[in-house]
Amino acid sequence: MTLHAWHAHLIGAAQLESNDGLNVPLERKTAALLAYLALEGPTRRPQLTELLWPDTREEAARNNLVHLLRKLRGHTGSDLIEGGGILTLAKGMSIDASSAREAFVRGDHTTFLSFEGEVLQGLTYDDCPDLDEWVYGERERLDTWRRIALRQEIERVQQTGDYDGALVHAYTLLDLDPTSEDAHRRLMRLHYLRGDRPAALHAYQKCRDVLWRELNVEPLPETNDLARAIERGAVPTSVRTTNVALPLAVLRPPVLVGREREWERMEEAWARGQYIYVMGDPGVGKTRLAMDFARSKGVVLEFKGRHGDANQPFTSSARNYRASLERRPDVVLEPWVRRELGRVLPEFAAHGEILPPLGHSDDLLRYRRAMLELCRAAWSDVDVVLVDDIQFYDHPSLVDGVFFFGQPEHPGHFPRAVCTFRRGELQPDMQREIDELVRLSLAVLIDVPNLAMTDTHALLSDLGVPDDERFRDRLARYSGGSPLFALEIVKHLVESGAFETDENLATVKLPLTPKVGEVIARRLERLSAPALGVARAAAVLQSDFDLEQIAEVLGGGLLDVAQAWEELERAQVVSGDRFTHDLVYEAVEAAMPSSVRQLLHRSVARMLERFGSGAARIAHHWRAGGKASTAAPWWVRAGEDALEGFQLDEAARFFEAAAEEFERGGEHARASDVRSRMATVNMRSS
Repeated sequence: MTLHAWHAHLIGAAQLESNDGLNVPLERKTAALLAYLALEGPTRRPQLTELLWPDTREEAARNNLVHLLRKLRGHTGSDLIEGGGILTLAKGMSIDASSAREAFVRGDHTTFLSFEGEVLQGLTYDDCPDLDEWVYGERERLDTWRRIALRQEIERVQQTGDYDGALVHAYTLLDLDPTSEDAHRRLMRLHYLRGDRPAALHAYQKCRDVLWRELNVEPLPETNDLARAIERGAVPTSVRTTNVALPLAVLRPPVLVGREREWERMEEAWARGQYIYVMGDPGVGKTRLAMDFARSKGVVLEFKGRHGDANQPFTSSARNYRASLERRPDVVLEPWVRRELGRVLPEFAAHGEILPPLGHSDDLLRYRRAMLELCRAAWSDVDVVLVDDIQFYDHPSLVDGVFFFGQPEHPGHFPRAVCTFRRGELQPDMQREIDELVRLSLAVLIDVPNLAMTDTHALLSDLGVPDDERFRDRLARYSGGSPLFALEIVKHLVESGAFETDENLATVKLPLTPKVGEVIARRLERLSAPALGVARAAAVLQSDFDLEQIAEVLGGGLLDVAQAWEELERAQVVSGDRFTHDLVYEAVEAAMPSSVRQLLHRSVARMLERFGSGAARIAHHWRAGGKASTAAPWWVRAGEDALEGFQLDEAARFFEAAAEEFERGGEHARASDVRSRMATVNMRSS
């Protein structure tokens, strides 16, 4: 019998099933081992023996594990679990718990809900406290995901008019949590939409009875209001969930308002030949101001820092070099420049050539001079390089930038630089560098404040907000002078239809909390499940991703991901290959369930391993995925890579991360070895 013939059922009754009809019931610890490896990934033997036999001597526990694996092999004729010091499921092994998880993460709720039962149903692990806690957590996670999936399926099916189908999901949701007023209200609404008002009112009475019997409380005002609306026959027949086409003025305000003073200071700095740094809070309009100013000076080349860049040295520089060469494919580089470029862009390395490490400062200087030659050639037609969000740049890339633009003189034409960053988020050494440039009058720092009230009124006028002075004044105060917040509020009001009615604007409800992230989160709620899944995968990937990688992370089809991406673009969540704003990314990240976040990080780590990505980036995702023991060897490799690039501070940081992870996993000898290497690195850098 081949390996591919076996499928493990771990949701519901635990058993193995072959494609020729053979069923093998699973003993509880064998089932737990398969479930743990399926849901947690490759795991070290000592960790597994501690989970399964916590009160058994170490040698006896190891023997128990060997016996368990031998018995499993005897039942199936296959090695379903492989490995030496680290155990993993064999490739091709099919597990329903993994399939359910993958379906939920990619937003395929129909498939996810087809998996019925709980993880390792009916099995108890009272004698294994840590394992018992893990199984309980997985059962709770599955129930939580079911509630989320059921709510979204109810909304989806209801929108198609299939109220009977939606009712089936609503009853299932209520069975999961009989005291949930949200579930009771959904049931009430669906009965009403089916035209059965008595059933809707009966559902309300049942809700009251359950709440009083179980919790000794009355229903919430929202539930009572719905019941009264049902009695009057005044329940809305549909819920607005589709994305409304936003006016062009809302997609991009036509005029930059309220920045006359900052613009004047930038003009003065330009005339004096100073570097220009633009600083401000998130959403205050730094990028718009910097971009409009840069475009007034000629041809602009824009580089943008992205969340996650700091996890891998030279990530920001590598992306900028690629962008520079993609716009100038006619540029011819000398062989020595291409050779050095191969250090950060593998496609430029000669086939089979392994470059020697950057062993000392002269090597690093040669590399940076090569990159400077690249920039001089590729930027010959550029007037301004706009570097946006430098607070996200990795440290070596920041140092590259200081080197390029800090040269005392450039032969021939070389563009000027305008940089933006968030207040209080810049790396300390870069902040000191800027402060020193300002002190020496070589740079100017433009601090962008929130808009004044009159300027916010002007912005709202440009956005097409109805000409109601009191309403605009209320909106301006509510936004706090943040252009992005004002824009997001207007988007929210447009999409919710607030401007389409003839009602008095004084009655229009603004979002409950004056926080831009929560207003964005309200817009995200209107996304379909597949689009939200794609947005979450993009948020976890953070930087330098494409749709093929997202599809691989989610285990979905490329065309499905492309359609979801189009929906995200229409909803102004993404633009091109990135989020429309850092705060949109942060809203997606903040609203993501922690369990989903961990799963996506692990999936990203596996994908990056297959793609041969940077070791530090892979280590970061394994650690964020809760797999510290898997991350540790990658931190060691990241430290070695940093040493080869003569990035001594980065190497020390990565070795320290590896040592901490090894110690956390009880591998003290390996931690000691890594700390010895750290000491050597620190001696070199001192």
